Amino acid sequence: MGDYRLMHKDRYCGTISLDPITGNVLRADINEYGPYLGHADLEKMKRWWTLRAVPASRNIIKDILKKQNILTPTLYLAKNLGLSMTDTYWICPVDARLSWEDVNLRNFKMLNYERIPYHNASSYDPNASLGGQMEKYWDLTGEKPVLVKESYKYFGQQSLNEVFATLLHESQPGKVPYVSYWSRTTADRGVLALCEAFTSENVEFIPAYEVVGSRKKNADLLGSFIAVCKEEGLSEDIVQRYMDYQILTDFIISNTDEHLQNFGILRDADTGKLLSPAPVFDSGNSMFFAEFAAKPWSRSRILEMETSGIFKREEKGLARVVYKDMVDLSCCPTKQEVAEFYASSGVPEEKAAFIAENYQTKLDMVHEFQHGKKITLYLEKGR
Repeated sequence: MGDYRLMHKDRYCGTISLDPITGNVLRADINEYGPYLGHADLEKMKRWWTLRAVPASRNIIKDILKKQNILTPTLYLAKNLGLSMTDTYWICPVDARLSWEDVNLRNFKMLNYERIPYHNASSYDPNASLGGQMEKYWDLTGEKPVLVKESYKYFGQQSLNEVFATLLHESQPGKVPYVSYWSRTTADRGVLALCEAFTSENVEFIPAYEVVGSRKKNADLLGSFIAVCKEEGLSEDIVQRYMDYQILTDFIISNTDEHLQNFGILRDADTGKLLSPAPVFDSGNSMFFAEFAAKPWSRSRILEMETSGIFKREEKGLARVVYKDMVDLSCCPTKQEVAEFYASSGVPEEKAAFIAENYQTKLDMVHEFQHGKKITLYLEKGR
Protein backbone atom coordinates (compact mmCIF):
# COMPACT_ATOMS: atom_id res chain seq x y z
CA MET A 1 0.00 0.00 0.00
CA GLY A 2 1.12 3.59 -0.34
CA ASP A 3 1.20 5.98 -3.27
CA TYR A 4 -0.63 5.40 -6.53
CA ARG A 5 -1.23 7.15 -9.80
CA LEU A 6 -4.92 7.55 -10.49
CA MET A 7 -5.50 6.62 -14.11
CA HIS A 8 -8.38 6.92 -16.57
CA LYS A 9 -7.44 4.27 -19.09
CA ASP A 10 -3.88 5.43 -19.86
CA ARG A 11 -4.51 9.07 -18.97
CA TYR A 12 -2.84 10.36 -15.79
CA CYS A 13 -5.37 11.89 -13.36
CA GLY A 14 -3.17 12.61 -10.34
CA THR A 15 -1.92 10.78 -7.27
CA ILE A 16 -3.57 9.29 -4.20
CA SER A 17 -2.11 7.81 -1.04
CA LEU A 18 -3.86 4.97 0.78
CA ASP A 19 -3.63 3.86 4.39
CA PRO A 20 -1.78 0.48 4.42
CA ILE A 21 -4.07 -0.90 7.15
CA THR A 22 -7.53 0.28 6.09
CA GLY A 23 -7.07 1.06 2.42
CA ASN A 24 -8.72 4.47 2.94
CA VAL A 25 -7.58 7.58 1.07
CA LEU A 26 -5.14 9.71 3.07
CA ARG A 27 -4.01 12.22 0.45
CA ALA A 28 -5.08 13.10 -3.07
CA ASP A 29 -3.90 15.51 -5.74
CA ILE A 30 -6.26 15.13 -8.69
CA ASN A 31 -6.31 17.00 -12.00
CA GLU A 32 -9.14 17.91 -14.39
CA TYR A 33 -9.43 14.34 -15.69
CA GLY A 34 -10.37 12.88 -12.32
CA PRO A 35 -13.76 11.90 -10.88
CA TYR A 36 -16.56 14.39 -10.18
CA LEU A 37 -16.26 15.63 -13.77
CA GLY A 38 -12.77 16.90 -12.99
CA HIS A 39 -13.63 18.71 -9.74
CA ALA A 40 -12.30 16.26 -7.13
CA ASP A 41 -10.63 17.39 -3.90
CA LEU A 42 -9.44 15.26 -0.98
CA GLU A 43 -12.84 14.95 0.72
CA LYS A 44 -14.54 14.04 -2.53
CA MET A 45 -11.92 11.42 -3.31
CA LYS A 46 -12.38 9.88 0.14
CA ARG A 47 -16.10 9.55 -0.57
CA TRP A 48 -15.52 8.32 -4.12
CA TRP A 49 -13.15 5.58 -2.96
CA THR A 50 -15.41 4.45 -0.10
CA LEU A 51 -18.48 4.30 -2.33
CA ARG A 52 -16.48 2.41 -4.94
CA ALA A 53 -15.82 -0.45 -2.52
CA VAL A 54 -18.26 -3.28 -1.80
CA PRO A 55 -20.47 -2.56 1.24
CA ALA A 56 -19.09 -4.43 4.25
CA SER A 57 -22.57 -5.80 5.01
CA ARG A 58 -22.60 -8.12 1.99
CA ASN A 59 -21.89 -11.79 2.74
CA ILE A 60 -19.70 -12.30 -0.33
CA ILE A 61 -17.21 -9.61 0.70
CA LYS A 62 -17.21 -10.89 4.29
CA ASP A 63 -16.13 -14.32 3.04
CA ILE A 64 -13.47 -12.88 0.74
CA LEU A 65 -11.97 -10.67 3.43
CA LYS A 66 -11.85 -13.57 5.89
CA LYS A 67 -10.24 -15.99 3.42
CA GLN A 68 -7.66 -13.48 2.24
CA ASN A 69 -7.01 -12.00 5.70
CA ILE A 70 -7.91 -8.50 4.54
CA LEU A 71 -9.41 -6.06 7.01
CA THR A 72 -11.65 -3.85 4.89
CA PRO A 73 -13.45 -3.69 1.53
CA THR A 74 -11.41 -0.59 0.64
CA LEU A 75 -8.19 -2.53 1.17
CA TYR A 76 -9.54 -5.29 -1.09
CA LEU A 77 -10.47 -2.64 -3.64
CA ALA A 78 -6.90 -1.34 -3.57
CA LYS A 79 -5.48 -4.83 -4.07
CA ASN A 80 -7.65 -5.01 -7.19
CA LEU A 81 -6.37 -1.60 -8.35
CA GLY A 82 -9.78 0.05 -7.93
CA LEU A 83 -10.94 -1.52 -11.20
CA SER A 84 -14.61 -1.35 -12.12
CA MET A 85 -16.85 -2.72 -14.86
CA THR A 86 -18.74 0.58 -15.11
CA ASP A 87 -15.93 3.08 -15.75
CA THR A 88 -12.26 3.13 -16.76
CA TYR A 89 -10.64 4.59 -13.63
CA TRP A 90 -7.99 2.54 -11.85
CA ILE A 91 -4.97 3.03 -9.63
CA CYS A 92 -1.40 2.11 -10.52
CA PRO A 93 1.37 1.73 -7.90
CA VAL A 94 3.89 4.50 -8.52
CA ASP A 95 6.70 2.01 -9.04
CA ALA A 96 4.75 -0.26 -11.40
CA ARG A 97 4.82 -0.26 -15.18
CA LEU A 98 1.25 -1.14 -16.07
CA SER A 99 -0.96 0.02 -18.90
CA TRP A 100 -4.74 -0.04 -19.32
CA GLU A 101 -4.36 -3.02 -21.64
CA ASP A 102 -2.63 -4.90 -18.82
CA VAL A 103 -5.46 -4.42 -16.30
CA ASN A 104 -8.65 -4.01 -18.36
CA LEU A 105 -11.13 -6.41 -16.74
CA ARG A 106 -12.70 -7.32 -20.06
CA ASN A 107 -9.37 -8.79 -21.14
CA PHE A 108 -9.57 -11.33 -18.31
CA LYS A 109 -13.01 -12.75 -19.01
CA MET A 110 -11.64 -16.14 -20.08
CA LEU A 111 -9.97 -16.44 -16.67
CA ASN A 112 -13.10 -15.72 -14.67
CA TYR A 113 -15.13 -18.89 -14.79
CA GLU A 114 -15.61 -19.06 -11.04
CA ARG A 115 -18.60 -17.47 -9.32
CA ILE A 116 -16.22 -15.18 -7.46
CA PRO A 117 -13.21 -14.63 -9.73
CA TYR A 118 -9.86 -15.27 -8.11
CA HIS A 119 -7.22 -12.62 -7.66
CA ASN A 120 -3.57 -13.24 -8.42
CA ALA A 121 -0.78 -11.70 -10.45
CA SER A 122 -2.69 -12.08 -13.69
CA SER A 123 -6.30 -11.55 -12.67
CA TYR A 124 -8.40 -8.94 -10.88
CA ASP A 125 -11.80 -9.29 -9.27
CA PRO A 126 -14.47 -7.28 -11.14
CA ASN A 127 -16.67 -7.51 -8.04
CA ALA A 128 -14.32 -5.56 -5.77
CA SER A 129 -16.02 -2.32 -6.82
CA LEU A 130 -19.59 -3.62 -7.10
CA GLY A 131 -21.77 -1.51 -4.81
CA GLY A 132 -25.30 -1.94 -3.50
CA GLN A 133 -26.76 -4.01 -0.68
CA MET A 134 -27.99 -7.05 -2.64
CA GLU A 135 -25.56 -9.92 -3.12
CA LYS A 136 -24.32 -9.64 -6.69
CA TYR A 137 -21.45 -10.51 -9.00
CA TRP A 138 -20.34 -10.18 -12.62
CA ASP A 139 -20.53 -13.17 -14.92
CA LEU A 140 -17.86 -12.64 -17.58
CA THR A 141 -18.16 -16.01 -19.32
CA GLY A 142 -20.42 -14.83 -22.15
CA GLU A 143 -19.97 -12.45 -25.04
CA LYS A 144 -21.18 -9.54 -22.88
CA PRO A 145 -20.69 -9.05 -19.12
CA VAL A 146 -23.82 -10.00 -17.19
CA LEU A 147 -24.62 -8.67 -13.73
CA VAL A 148 -26.21 -11.30 -11.48
CA LYS A 149 -28.16 -10.21 -8.40
CA GLU A 150 -29.23 -12.75 -5.78
CA SER A 151 -32.44 -12.64 -3.75
CA TYR A 152 -33.41 -15.18 -1.12
CA LYS A 153 -35.53 -13.20 1.34
CA TYR A 154 -39.13 -12.16 0.72
CA PHE A 155 -39.69 -15.02 -1.75
CA GLY A 156 -36.99 -13.60 -3.98
CA GLN A 157 -39.15 -10.57 -4.65
CA GLN A 158 -36.31 -8.08 -5.06
CA SER A 159 -35.14 -9.99 -8.12
CA LEU A 160 -38.70 -10.40 -9.37
CA ASN A 161 -39.22 -6.66 -9.01
CA GLU A 162 -36.40 -6.04 -11.48
CA VAL A 163 -38.20 -8.19 -14.02
CA PHE A 164 -41.54 -6.52 -13.35
CA ALA A 165 -39.96 -3.07 -13.76
CA THR A 166 -38.69 -4.28 -17.13
CA LEU A 167 -42.24 -5.27 -18.10
CA LEU A 168 -43.46 -1.82 -17.10
CA HIS A 169 -40.77 -0.06 -19.13
CA GLU A 170 -41.40 -2.34 -22.11
CA SER A 171 -45.07 -1.37 -22.05
CA GLN A 172 -44.30 2.30 -22.61
CA PRO A 173 -44.24 3.85 -26.09
CA GLY A 174 -41.62 6.43 -25.10
CA LYS A 175 -37.90 6.30 -25.76
CA VAL A 176 -36.47 6.57 -22.25
CA PRO A 177 -33.69 3.94 -22.06
CA TYR A 178 -33.88 1.23 -19.41
CA VAL A 179 -31.99 -1.89 -18.40
CA SER A 180 -33.74 -5.14 -19.29
CA TYR A 181 -33.68 -7.82 -16.56
CA TRP A 182 -34.61 -11.47 -16.66
CA SER A 183 -34.79 -13.98 -13.80
CA ARG A 184 -33.66 -17.48 -12.98
CA THR A 185 -34.35 -19.66 -9.96
CA THR A 186 -31.63 -21.49 -8.04
CA ALA A 187 -31.56 -24.99 -6.58
CA ASP A 188 -31.73 -23.54 -3.05
CA ARG A 189 -34.91 -21.56 -3.80
CA GLY A 190 -33.29 -18.25 -4.54
CA VAL A 191 -34.16 -15.98 -7.44
CA LEU A 192 -31.51 -14.36 -9.61
CA ALA A 193 -32.03 -11.16 -11.56
CA LEU A 194 -29.71 -10.84 -14.54
CA CYS A 195 -28.93 -8.02 -16.94
CA GLU A 196 -26.28 -7.20 -19.50
CA ALA A 197 -23.84 -4.41 -18.72
CA PHE A 198 -24.89 -1.05 -20.16
CA THR A 199 -21.29 0.17 -20.17
CA SER A 200 -18.33 -0.83 -22.31
CA GLU A 201 -14.67 0.04 -22.83
CA ASN A 202 -15.80 3.18 -24.62
CA VAL A 203 -18.92 4.18 -22.65
CA GLU A 204 -18.85 4.61 -18.89
CA PHE A 205 -21.34 5.38 -16.14
CA ILE A 206 -21.03 8.49 -14.00
CA PRO A 207 -23.38 8.28 -10.99
CA ALA A 208 -25.50 11.28 -10.08
CA TYR A 209 -23.62 11.85 -6.82
CA GLU A 210 -20.51 12.71 -8.83
CA VAL A 211 -22.47 14.98 -11.14
CA VAL A 212 -24.06 16.86 -8.25
CA GLY A 213 -20.85 16.82 -6.21
CA SER A 214 -18.86 18.39 -9.04
CA ARG A 215 -20.29 21.78 -8.04
CA LYS A 216 -20.87 23.61 -4.77
CA LYS A 217 -23.23 21.87 -2.40
CA ASN A 218 -26.89 22.55 -3.12
CA ALA A 219 -29.85 21.17 -1.18
CA ASP A 220 -31.85 20.87 -4.40
CA LEU A 221 -30.34 17.63 -5.68
CA LEU A 222 -32.68 17.25 -8.63
CA GLY A 223 -32.19 20.82 -9.76
CA SER A 224 -28.42 20.50 -9.37
CA PHE A 225 -28.30 17.31 -11.40
CA ILE A 226 -30.24 18.83 -14.28
CA ALA A 227 -28.26 22.09 -14.16
CA VAL A 228 -24.85 20.40 -14.22
CA CYS A 229 -25.89 18.10 -17.05
CA LYS A 230 -26.91 21.19 -19.00
CA GLU A 231 -23.61 22.96 -18.22
CA GLU A 232 -21.73 19.86 -19.41
CA GLY A 233 -23.51 19.79 -22.76
CA LEU A 234 -26.62 17.65 -22.38
CA SER A 235 -30.06 18.88 -23.40
CA GLU A 236 -31.92 20.24 -20.39
CA ASP A 237 -35.20 19.06 -21.89
CA ILE A 238 -33.93 15.51 -22.39
CA VAL A 239 -32.61 15.31 -18.83
CA GLN A 240 -35.83 16.77 -17.41
CA ARG A 241 -37.93 14.24 -19.32
CA TYR A 242 -35.66 11.42 -18.19
CA MET A 243 -36.00 12.44 -14.54
CA ASP A 244 -39.77 12.92 -14.88
CA TYR A 245 -40.11 9.43 -16.32
CA GLN A 246 -37.98 7.97 -13.57
CA ILE A 247 -39.93 9.78 -10.83
CA LEU A 248 -43.27 8.66 -12.27
CA THR A 249 -42.28 5.02 -12.79
CA ASP A 250 -40.61 4.88 -9.38
CA PHE A 251 -43.85 6.19 -7.89
CA ILE A 252 -45.93 3.57 -9.69
CA ILE A 253 -43.80 0.68 -8.46
CA SER A 254 -43.05 2.30 -5.09
CA ASN A 255 -39.29 2.17 -5.56
CA THR A 256 -37.80 3.41 -2.29
CA ASP A 257 -34.13 3.24 -3.32
CA GLU A 258 -33.56 5.80 -6.09
CA HIS A 259 -30.55 7.44 -4.48
CA LEU A 260 -27.71 9.29 -6.21
CA GLN A 261 -25.81 6.10 -7.05
CA ASN A 262 -28.78 4.50 -8.80
CA PHE A 263 -29.05 6.93 -11.69
CA GLY A 264 -26.67 9.12 -13.62
CA ILE A 265 -25.19 9.75 -17.04
CA LEU A 266 -23.20 7.97 -19.73
CA ARG A 267 -19.89 9.44 -20.87
CA ASP A 268 -17.53 8.74 -23.74
CA ALA A 269 -14.55 7.18 -21.98
CA ASP A 270 -12.10 8.51 -24.58
CA THR A 271 -13.29 12.07 -25.19
CA GLY A 272 -14.94 12.78 -21.83
CA LYS A 273 -18.08 14.03 -23.57
CA LEU A 274 -21.39 13.39 -21.83
CA LEU A 275 -23.58 11.26 -24.07
CA SER A 276 -27.00 10.89 -22.42
CA PRO A 277 -28.75 9.98 -19.21
CA ALA A 278 -27.98 6.39 -18.20
CA PRO A 279 -30.70 3.80 -18.70
CA VAL A 280 -33.10 3.36 -15.79
CA PHE A 281 -31.91 0.51 -13.58
CA ASP A 282 -32.04 -1.03 -10.09
CA SER A 283 -35.68 -1.31 -9.02
CA GLY A 284 -35.34 -4.22 -6.59
CA ASN A 285 -36.47 -2.33 -3.50
CA SER A 286 -39.97 -1.73 -4.79
CA MET A 287 -43.50 -3.18 -4.90
CA PHE A 288 -43.69 -3.41 -1.09
CA PHE A 289 -41.15 -6.26 -1.10
CA ALA A 290 -40.57 -6.20 2.68
CA GLU A 291 -44.17 -5.42 3.66
CA PHE A 292 -47.34 -7.43 4.07
CA ALA A 293 -50.78 -6.82 5.52
CA ALA A 294 -54.09 -8.64 5.40
CA LYS A 295 -55.63 -5.68 3.62
CA PRO A 296 -54.14 -3.26 1.06
CA TRP A 297 -52.80 -0.02 2.44
CA SER A 298 -54.75 3.23 2.37
CA ARG A 299 -53.63 6.07 0.15
CA SER A 300 -52.29 7.99 3.14
CA ARG A 301 -50.39 4.95 4.45
CA ILE A 302 -48.76 4.52 1.06
CA LEU A 303 -47.73 8.17 0.93
CA GLU A 304 -46.23 7.91 4.42
CA MET A 305 -43.51 5.58 3.13
CA GLU A 306 -40.05 7.08 3.39
CA THR A 307 -37.47 6.56 0.67
CA SER A 308 -33.69 6.66 0.52
CA GLY A 309 -33.87 8.53 -2.76
CA ILE A 310 -33.33 12.19 -3.56
CA PHE A 311 -36.65 12.98 -1.88
CA LYS A 312 -37.60 11.66 1.55
CA ARG A 313 -41.21 11.17 0.43
CA GLU A 314 -42.58 10.32 -2.99
CA GLU A 315 -44.95 13.28 -3.13
CA LYS A 316 -41.95 15.64 -3.17
CA GLY A 317 -40.75 14.02 -6.38
CA LEU A 318 -44.16 14.26 -8.04
CA ALA A 319 -44.25 17.97 -7.27
CA ARG A 320 -41.11 18.43 -9.41
CA VAL A 321 -42.44 16.63 -12.49
CA VAL A 322 -42.77 18.93 -15.52
CA TYR A 323 -43.87 16.44 -18.20
CA LYS A 324 -46.69 14.51 -16.54
CA ASP A 325 -47.42 12.50 -19.67
CA MET A 326 -44.05 10.74 -19.71
CA VAL A 327 -45.88 7.58 -18.62
CA ASP A 328 -48.86 6.27 -20.57
CA LEU A 329 -51.06 4.63 -17.93
CA SER A 330 -53.20 2.91 -20.57
CA CYS A 331 -50.18 0.78 -21.48
CA CYS A 332 -49.16 -0.21 -17.94
CA PRO A 333 -49.71 -3.76 -16.69
CA THR A 334 -53.12 -4.17 -15.06
CA LYS A 335 -53.76 -5.05 -11.42
CA GLN A 336 -54.70 -8.57 -12.46
CA GLU A 337 -51.55 -8.98 -14.52
CA VAL A 338 -49.46 -7.84 -11.55
CA ALA A 339 -51.12 -10.35 -9.22
CA GLU A 340 -50.64 -13.15 -11.75
CA PHE A 341 -47.00 -12.21 -12.36
CA TYR A 342 -46.00 -12.42 -8.70
CA ALA A 343 -48.17 -15.43 -7.84
CA SER A 344 -46.83 -17.40 -10.80
CA SER A 345 -43.28 -16.50 -9.73
CA GLY A 346 -43.57 -18.07 -6.30
CA VAL A 347 -44.94 -15.23 -4.19
CA PRO A 348 -47.92 -16.40 -2.04
CA GLU A 349 -51.26 -15.43 -3.55
CA GLU A 350 -52.19 -13.29 -0.54
CA LYS A 351 -48.98 -11.28 -0.85
CA ALA A 352 -49.39 -11.03 -4.63
CA ALA A 353 -52.90 -9.63 -4.12
CA PHE A 354 -51.59 -7.13 -1.55
CA ILE A 355 -48.94 -5.96 -4.02
CA ALA A 356 -51.43 -5.68 -6.88
CA GLU A 357 -53.99 -3.69 -4.88
CA ASN A 358 -51.38 -1.18 -3.72
CA TYR A 359 -50.05 -0.94 -7.27
CA GLN A 360 -53.57 -0.11 -8.50
CA THR A 361 -53.82 2.63 -5.87
CA LYS A 362 -50.61 4.09 -7.23
CA LEU A 363 -51.96 4.00 -10.79
CA ASP A 364 -55.09 5.80 -9.60
CA MET A 365 -53.03 8.52 -7.94
CA VAL A 366 -50.89 9.04 -11.04
CA HIS A 367 -54.05 9.29 -13.14
CA GLU A 368 -55.36 12.01 -10.85
CA PHE A 369 -51.97 13.73 -10.87
CA GLN A 370 -51.89 13.76 -14.66
CA HIS A 371 -55.31 15.39 -14.66
CA GLY A 372 -54.29 18.29 -12.44
CA LYS A 373 -54.79 17.03 -8.88
CA LYS A 374 -52.05 17.47 -6.28
CA ILE A 375 -51.02 14.26 -4.56
CA THR A 376 -49.95 14.95 -0.97
CA LEU A 377 -50.17 13.22 2.37
CA TYR A 378 -51.72 16.36 3.86
CA LEU A 379 -54.64 16.27 1.42
CA GLU A 380 -55.13 12.54 1.88
CA LYS A 381 -55.37 12.84 5.64
CA GLY A 382 -57.92 15.58 5.20
CA ARG A 383 -60.21 13.52 3.02
